[in-house]
Amino acid sequence: MGTHLAERLSGKDEVVLFDNFRRDSLSLAPEVKANPRVHLMTGDTLNTDSLAPALEGAHVVVHLAAIAGVSSYYREPLQTLEVNILGTRNVLQEAARRHVRQFVFFSTSEVFGADARQVSEADPCGIGPSTDRRWVYATSKLAGEHFTLRFGEEHGFTATVVRPFNIYGPRQVGEGAISNFCRAAVAGQPLTVYGDGSATRAWCYVSDLVDAVESLLASPEAAAGQVLNVGNPEAVESTLGLAQRIARLAPGTEVRFQAVQRAEVRDRAPVITLAQRLLGYQPKVDLERGLQLTLDWFTRHPELRP
Repeated sequence: MGTHLAERLSGKDEVVLFDNFRRDSLSLAPEVKANPRVHLMTGDTLNTDSLAPALEGAHVVVHLAAIAGVSSYYREPLQTLEVNILGTRNVLQEAARRHVRQFVFFSTSEVFGADARQVSEADPCGIGPSTDRRWVYATSKLAGEHFTLRFGEEHGFTATVVRPFNIYGPRQVGEGAISNFCRAAVAGQPLTVYGDGSATRAWCYVSDLVDAVESLLASPEAAAGQVLNVGNPEAVESTLGLAQRIARLAPGTEVRFQAVQRAEVRDRAPVITLAQRLLGYQPKVDLERGLQLTLDWFTRHPELRP
């Protein structure tokens, strides 16, 4: 998401990319790295000394830095909490010290819990039990939402929270059903569906997310102090249906099933009327087109094997 956003914004603005390159999706976007308007800085949000030069002269901060991916929650839950909560606090403190005008925090649809069908921003959050590491990410992101909005109120900058719903597309180097399926299809491997494949998601192509954030940055007061769902409620599909769609786009690909070993999220789809009203947001890329674009990109990058 960050590389696509940087690609769009660097067309007319100076963009500083601050990253520890844990995943390094930027390596898959050489045109972004080569743009003279894009300035790279290596650092970590837990290191306050490295944050200061990155925010020097900044007017707007878009904070996407986090540990994400279900396997990460189970493998390194404490680090997930520290990076996503303490790192966010550090960025906010530096933003306040630098008197930035606008701060946008990327949260997650995970804050709605295991059953999130047609949820709006006004619906209560529903995080699972603390004994299950699955929920450290959602907990950390919900804490980040509160930190962001309260810092904005206390320090007088425009603060907005964006809750992306299942964003997919090129350069997705982390975990995700669509990227996992595309990598497997390109490698000639079966597509693995966990459980019976009936769990549903609303799938949003990455350019639609970038449209929403670009509108938000152009009209910061429109959503000051708000939390906004950003997704595509018209593109709801089950995991099995998704695998079958990709298998049709890559003839000869098989679909296989595997038992679920972790807490399962059954449904996740947003109500986006607030983003539509405040930002004029409207998803443009339907699921079939988005899947084809994504599979085409992974086909051009066969080195990204499962």
